[in-house]
Amino acid sequence: MVAAEEATAAEETYNFDEYVVTANRMPVKMSEVAANVTVITQEEIEKGGFTSVPDILSKSNVDLQETGTSTVPVLNGDDRVLILVDGRRMNWDHLVVGGNSHAGVNLDLLPVKNIERIEIVRGPASSLYGSDAVGGIINIITRKAKTPSTSISSEFGSWGLRRYSLTTEGRENGIGYLITAEKKKRDNFEYKNATTGKTETKQDSKLDQEYLTLKLDKELSNGNSLTLEVEHGNDESDFGGNDSFPYPGAYRKVVDNNVALTYQWGQDKGADNFFRVYRNTSNQEYFKALDNSFAKLYANGFNWQESWQLSKGHTLTGGADWREEHIDDRKSIDNGYTNKALFLENRWQLANKWSVTAGTRYDDHSIVGDNFSSRITVNKEVNPTTNVYASWGQYVKNPTIAELFSNTQYWIGNPNLKPEEGTTTTLGINTKLGDGTKLQASIYSSRLKNALEWKGFWPLPDPGYYYNVSQEKRQGLDLNLSRQISPQWNVGVGYTYNKTKIKDVGYSDYVADPYNSQPNGYRLNVQYDQDKWDASLTLRSATGRNKEEFTSKSYVTLDLMANYKITSDTHVYLKGYNLTNKAYELSPANGLGVAGSYPMPGRNFYLGVEHRM
Repeated sequence: MVAAEEATAAEETYNFDEYVVTANRMPVKMSEVAANVTVITQEEIEKGGFTSVPDILSKSNVDLQETGTSTVPVLNGDDRVLILVDGRRMNWDHLVVGGNSHAGVNLDLLPVKNIERIEIVRGPASSLYGSDAVGGIINIITRKAKTPSTSISSEFGSWGLRRYSLTTEGRENGIGYLITAEKKKRDNFEYKNATTGKTETKQDSKLDQEYLTLKLDKELSNGNSLTLEVEHGNDESDFGGNDSFPYPGAYRKVVDNNVALTYQWGQDKGADNFFRVYRNTSNQEYFKALDNSFAKLYANGFNWQESWQLSKGHTLTGGADWREEHIDDRKSIDNGYTNKALFLENRWQLANKWSVTAGTRYDDHSIVGDNFSSRITVNKEVNPTTNVYASWGQYVKNPTIAELFSNTQYWIGNPNLKPEEGTTTTLGINTKLGDGTKLQASIYSSRLKNALEWKGFWPLPDPGYYYNVSQEKRQGLDLNLSRQISPQWNVGVGYTYNKTKIKDVGYSDYVADPYNSQPNGYRLNVQYDQDKWDASLTLRSATGRNKEEFTSKSYVTLDLMANYKITSDTHVYLKGYNLTNKAYELSPANGLGVAGSYPMPGRNFYLGVEHRM
């Protein structure tokens, strides 16, 4: 009886719906987190009818850059964003062929049906997570299996899209299992040409993707658990390049296989202690593109993390990371690296609801050397619904193997590259104003040295290469306001401002970054929930863009989602994107072509149904 009462008390004390794990690598109450944090719950994902991670992020005021072969999130105006799944690093430290050197991960292949919540933390976190956590972190937290159930879904829509998925879960002999499989295909999409105003077909833009995931978990005694995660993805989509560098008939074949085994302890006391071993592999082939590029990547690693309650108001979190990455391709002379790291962070809960954190991390990279990154944050919980905070943090982004040692007619490596390093200062507030109104606001200022930029390979035959820009600085703000007008209606508005300037070698002063895809970003979302209906209308806009890199200085798009529950186990939904049929792009030409090289699809619709058995 006493044990049962203690277990119930622990559940009440650590209601994780009110906690954030990513910002401090341990569960911390939302009102005590000194960062701009957005949490997207499983319930919100289901109501929204989302079928991809980029869809979820775009509705949450996250800027995205899409090139047709990759989708890269941008936080605080920076695409150096660390992507985690259950706290496990998914970014590759190599240039992923056809992708982006700052974020080597394909967000489109992460299964939505497995997600319990997504935590978006804006601002640097290299002191906890190392390289890549510059603009922020997106941690996709997967759910554990619950009661036995199986659900199937299918979706059809524009340009012959068809998507089928199966999810089954349950518990047998104390072991939970969650299995998800999905297949998606689509023909070439159409877009509105910004110059002619005519609708055209984007050649070699077909999709053919599938994935399969397995998650097994075993609850042990005293808050301990063991989890096995296996992920397989296969992408055989077309890869036609951009309008300036087309590769007719080109396609890609990317096969990803990941496995991770994690042992956790102390969960009954609100801790996030774990030891994990993992292996990620990615075999990538791009046919009829450039030099028929191929790359075989693998990463082996382990993570250890533990928290100690040193006194009533003093917690120490520490751990170690070890990771080895290797690449086999035609480009890299030096084909691997090893990174070893130790980190510690102190968190003090002081009088009058003040809290302070201070931490540092040491990384030893076998190619670029060692470095320290530190941070300090201060938070004041004004009342249970309001907190204000300030933070200062250092960050680092290591150059990739390809950036260092590539050797082709189009691109030559630069072995003298240095890591990108900088600091960010942030001030922010989170509050509930009453009458169902919530406000979240933050401002930041960032300074970066040794920023990596691409030096184009025109005129041929001179190859391109990466080099270190002298300095880069960013200033910006993020503002989100939502109001529950009635039990049925909710309205949310968001605004982001980012001013990025660079000072290249030989420049006398800073100049505006022409690649800034969203100097001013706007979002308006109207949500309706009533009985069997869930519907939303989302307006997204950006202004102030450079016309040498984009076809227009601004754009406005409108998306629609309507979800109807036929029964408690069956629902149908309708999605419509770019209802205004706007000609626009989210990614710049990157100095390699003309503006509009990466057009976004025109008006498109999808109808889907899901049934739980």
